[in-house]
Amino acid sequence: MASSVSDISNKIRSITSQLVDLDRELKAGQFNDLELIQAFRDALDRSRTTAWTISELLNVRQINRNPDAALPFLLSERIRRFTQMTKDLSADLDSSKNAHGIGALSDALESLQAKLRKLAK
Repeated sequence: MASSVSDISNKIRSITSQLVDLDRELKAGQFNDLELIQAFRDALDRSRTTAWTISELLNVRQINRNPDAALPFLLSERIRRFTQMTKDLSADLDSSKNAHGIGALSDALESLQAKLRKLAK
C-alpha cells in the first residue's frame, strides 16, 4: 500500500528527530556493535543519496525546468562523489592489510570498468 505525502512527511520529521537523538547518543561512545553500525551506515548512505536526488529534482521542477535536464548534473555529482570515495578508499587500503568485502568491490569495479571502456570509445 502506497503512503500518502502526509505520511511520508510525518515519517521524515520523525526519523530526522530520531537521527538527531541517535547522533548525540553515538557521540557519547557507548556503542560497539560494528556489524550493526556498518549496516546502519549503508542504509543512511542510500537514504542520503535518494534524498539528495529528490532534492535536486524538486529544485529543477521549482524553477520550471525539464527534470531530465538534472540527470547530467546528477551523474556528474555521482562521478565526483565516487572519485572522492575511491581516493579515500585507496588511502585506507594503504594503511590496512585486511579489508572485508574486497572481492565484491573488485567485481563491481570490473563491471564498471567495462562500461566505462564502452563509453570512452
